[in-house]
Amino acid sequence: MKKYRIIKADMEKNRDDLLPVLKRNLKDISGERYLWNYTASPHGNAHCWLAREESSGRYVGSGSLFPRRMYVEGKAVYGAIAGDFAVDREHRAYGPALRLQRTIQSAHKDNGLEFIYGVPNKLSEPIFLRIGYSELGKYSRFVKVLKSEYKLRHYLPPVPVTRMFSGIIDLGLKGFSKESRYRRPRNVSVEMPAFFDERFDLLWEKVLSRFRIVGERNSRVLNWRYKESPHHDYRIFTLVGRKQYIDGYIVYYKENNVCYIADVLFDDAESVRDPLFAEFILHTRREGIGSISIRYLGGGLLARQLRNFGFFLVREEDSRVLVYSDKTSPLTPFLLQGDNWYFLEGDLDI
Repeated sequence: MKKYRIIKADMEKNRDDLLPVLKRNLKDISGERYLWNYTASPHGNAHCWLAREESSGRYVGSGSLFPRRMYVEGKAVYGAIAGDFAVDREHRAYGPALRLQRTIQSAHKDNGLEFIYGVPNKLSEPIFLRIGYSELGKYSRFVKVLKSEYKLRHYLPPVPVTRMFSGIIDLGLKGFSKESRYRRPRNVSVEMPAFFDERFDLLWEKVLSRFRIVGERNSRVLNWRYKESPHHDYRIFTLVGRKQYIDGYIVYYKENNVCYIADVLFDDAESVRDPLFAEFILHTRREGIGSISIRYLGGGLLARQLRNFGFFLVREEDSRVLVYSDKTSPLTPFLLQGDNWYFLEGDLDI
């Protein structure tokens, strides 16, 4: 019977022990990503545990918690994303995976964390559920089609008649869309800043009280999460109102002619939210993008706004968002209600 020891890793001293385990088992692992996610986060260093096979002394598995400053009913608390769960294939039948996650779960309070959340893959999900995680829900994917060609080509051959049909449909899509009737109000402008400045702090302070459960979104966090990220070339789209205050923003990236919205935040007034979405969709049309996609889990405010502008629910994602919070915590009943969360792609993509 193989024996394993679970140890708490030091992010600097155990770097050369952890990285090989991650690279053997996970995709897109690099030294740049390690520095960004494990040691550069404004929320603090990651907490990581390693599984070592006793007979060989070889590290064969790892699991990590990435701290996130959250606000629950306006109160600041620390949660963490469970991620980078990796066990070498030849050791998966011998128990280190379960021991790793049990150790991580039992240690979260000692590391100043109130709760843990994450989206484990299908192989890992049963382990998380077995040790007490609960299902929060699934991401809903909303899509707005801007060019029908990108949908028609899945069903029709790429011939001129297809392009003719798509052109006719595109005229209809554009003509009946809410943004086509939009006229920019006075004292409103659009900016695409290169980074998040102090104006984003003012917006965050203004809207924070509207949310039941939300991750911190001040300028320091946003710059780390998006502008310093090794994952995508994130861009910032803002609606600027009177006195040059930012009234709302959308963070997005483009891949394969699709615009993916990673984050959105806005002052909840019709005079802000409608111009923000209208201006962004018009901007995306001008760039020739085929569709806009956004993943969201939470209450109805954002979902209603998306539907108002012609986004439709494509499907629920297959993967489930899971949450662990100690049963004795007064936060637990509140945390386990999916409608209480404001949860987008940028809140989880690590």
